[in-house]
Amino acid sequence: MKTSSKVFARMLDTALLAGLVLGSADVRVFAFWMVSIMVVLMFMGLLVMTPELAEKIQGRSIIKKAFGVLVHALYVSALICAGFPILAALYATAASVIRISAEAKLAPQVKP
Repeated sequence: MKTSSKVFARMLDTALLAGLVLGSADVRVFAFWMVSIMVVLMFMGLLVMTPELAEKIQGRSIIKKAFGVLVHALYVSALICAGFPILAALYATAASVIRISAEAKLAPQVKP
């Protein structure tokens, strides 16, 4: 991913997080729907995960992994703060299952 698209993605993350925590009721509802779409796409991504994608997810440095976990934690916290605990639980589940699935795809296959 190019640096400019990474910066753009982080700006969108920041806008959604700020909307959830600091926004009016309408902004929170908008952010709720955006995160809901993200969660659906995360679950759909599990169905099409390839070993190459799993390598991309798991093959990052410790700092990038820690930053990714921090972003996920911020989303969960912001969703809870905004009053959407069920969506926060779904988001946390999707993020965790993606990490676990990526590890499982990269685990050596034992043939009987």
